[in-house]
Amino acid sequence: MLYDTHCHILPGIDDGSADVSMSEKMLDLQKKSGVDRIIATPHFYLSEQSIDSFIDRRTEAFEKILPAVRARKIDLICGAEVLYTESLADEDLSRLCIQGTCYMLTELPYIKLSGRFIKSFRSFVGSVFPDIRIILAHAERYLNYTDADDIYEILESDILVQLNCGSFKPFSPHTGFMYDLLRNDMAHFLGTDCHNSTTRPPNMPAAEKAISRKISPDCFGYLMHNAEKLFNGKEI
Repeated sequence: MLYDTHCHILPGIDDGSADVSMSEKMLDLQKKSGVDRIIATPHFYLSEQSIDSFIDRRTEAFEKILPAVRARKIDLICGAEVLYTESLADEDLSRLCIQGTCYMLTELPYIKLSGRFIKSFRSFVGSVFPDIRIILAHAERYLNYTDADDIYEILESDILVQLNCGSFKPFSPHTGFMYDLLRNDMAHFLGTDCHNSTTRPPNMPAAEKAISRKISPDCFGYLMHNAEKLFNGKEI
């Protein structure tokens, strides 16, 4: 059983699936690749909407594709990909956690991370833990904007780490970093981060093949085992 812990499959809520038809195509691709446990994580930007508004829109989008989800015998639960800002400290973040869990998928801004920012983020993690566990979304993507040392400093916080399946591709400049995280037990989940069925489709098999070949099949199994715990709200 395969799990996708990060995707934008809900229709019309963010820059992911545009409509129900697109979501159905994405569901078909997920099912074909063996993924039948999915966490939908639409973007949440506190500067653009309230948590109440976001949850209302997410519920509406979820209900639109629920018949298609059931027809394909897929288990789909909701969370959010929450962009970190200092203002989050004033919000009830439990409402943005993955359904039935204390885990919240959190995205960093795409900037060069300053020492002040890193200190602020680590303080934030300390203030919400242990009530909420932070999962850092697609840790490898920040290498496009900041140094690896900055990310490693972020990872010294008590957080969990998700990697994108699509980043495990030949000649990617980020694979060395990702394999280093995996070898040192610093990465915990895989997500497709799929946004559509064409340019950013779900692609779990590519990651499974790369990780199994470069490290071991057991490593991929470990990531899926963690995802199973996450999906069921168990301690990781």
